[in-house]
Amino acid sequence: MKKVVLGLMIALGVGVLGTAEAQQQVRYFSRSGVKQVTAEEAYFFEVTKEDASGGGTKTRYQVQDSTKVSQHTYSDLDGGKYKSGILDGPRYEWYPNGNLKEEGLYSNNKLNGTYKAWYESGELRYSKKYKDNQPHDSLTAYYKAGNVRRVEVYEGGKMTSGKVYDEAGKEVKYIPMEQIPLFPGGEHAMLRWLGSNIKYPKSMRKARLAGLVVIAFTVDEEGNLSNIELLKGIHPDGDAEALRVIKSMPTWNPGLLEGEPVTVRYTLPIRYSI
Repeated sequence: MKKVVLGLMIALGVGVLGTAEAQQQVRYFSRSGVKQVTAEEAYFFEVTKEDASGGGTKTRYQVQDSTKVSQHTYSDLDGGKYKSGILDGPRYEWYPNGNLKEEGLYSNNKLNGTYKAWYESGELRYSKKYKDNQPHDSLTAYYKAGNVRRVEVYEGGKMTSGKVYDEAGKEVKYIPMEQIPLFPGGEHAMLRWLGSNIKYPKSMRKARLAGLVVIAFTVDEEGNLSNIELLKGIHPDGDAEALRVIKSMPTWNPGLLEGEPVTVRYTLPIRYSI
């Protein structure tokens, strides 16, 4: 029996393409920030600087104006389970205007200490403590004016209490700080819809070809899908079928940040199984 198995995950990871002089590499990426492309196709470029011990930094820029986007520090650029490097040191992200967006500290690939995020205009948005990559102690979020927006307490990596306040300081109904975009009816409804609409290509069925296709897309503030991109293919017909179906998806419920719609980048793996 032929079947299609699907899963959903947030897009993460990097690719590698191109080299420069010794101790330095330049890699090029599409708008998704994941797919490796040629310099002519690139939306981002990333400069890797390696030190004598094998560690170093990876700094990402926008191609259009060389605006700095992010910087990660590694103790081993080729270490880790997937050879993607061992984070060890500060990690930064910046807004297009140059203001710091996020700052965190890693130790042996695990987030530790206080992670901070700012509004684009420069005010502190939240401060969250981590221990061995797990939420630890507390999170405090703020309105732009500096008054407290939420306080969450953590123990053993799990939230034990959470309170949300309006701008006047009055406690209001708790909502999660971040909510991912959802297909109408939720993930199970999406899986059923995809299972009903994706057709196993005859060419793949005849060749008894199975495997994984990975598609990335953006869910905007209205729930529309855009910037649909093939990250990993298996066969031209299977790739085309997966892209066709993703493009025909109905409008999603957008992702939310503090109850407000935001644009989110997602990755959808689709497995063709015999």
